Amino acid sequence: MLYKLDEKAAVSKLAQLSHEKTKDIRYLRKRKNDIDFRISTEAFTLDAERDLIRKRNAIEKELSEATKSYRLKKKVEFIDKRIEEMNKQIETMVVQLKDSNKKLDDYYNEMRRISGSERRRREPQRGDDRHSQKPQEVSIADIAIINKEESKKEEDSSVMN
Repeated sequence: MLYKLDEKAAVSKLAQLSHEKTKDIRYLRKRKNDIDFRISTEAFTLDAERDLIRKRNAIEKELSEATKSYRLKKKVEFIDKRIEEMNKQIETMVVQLKDSNKKLDDYYNEMRRISGSERRRREPQRGDDRHSQKPQEVSIADIAIINKEESKKEEDSSVMN
């Protein structure tokens, strides 16, 4: 995301600089086509035809600069669209993450209910909020149960060997 933002800043700066130097593409194309038509249909002296060709070449040079500017402007628009898409994806992922966290909290509470650690804990009384736990925190009773289960597994594996 940061890469796209940096790219947008750099390309938009280039587009702004090049846009200030260039003219309208349609106008340049029309002038070039008019000169090409005149060269191909009218009879000129050699000097007059060379002069028209010089004008046509100058217009082609301006036209190429204008098209570069136009392409940079379009690139900025595409980068903006991509950034917008990425922001939507991030928002979707945040919603999914919140849903997953809620499910994990529900599973954790269910695990505690099944293991019986919910009964061992003392319910907080009025004014006794300093000892209350948030649902996603692990209590010492949970750690003791986990350690007890792990030690049973280790004893069973050592007896089997």
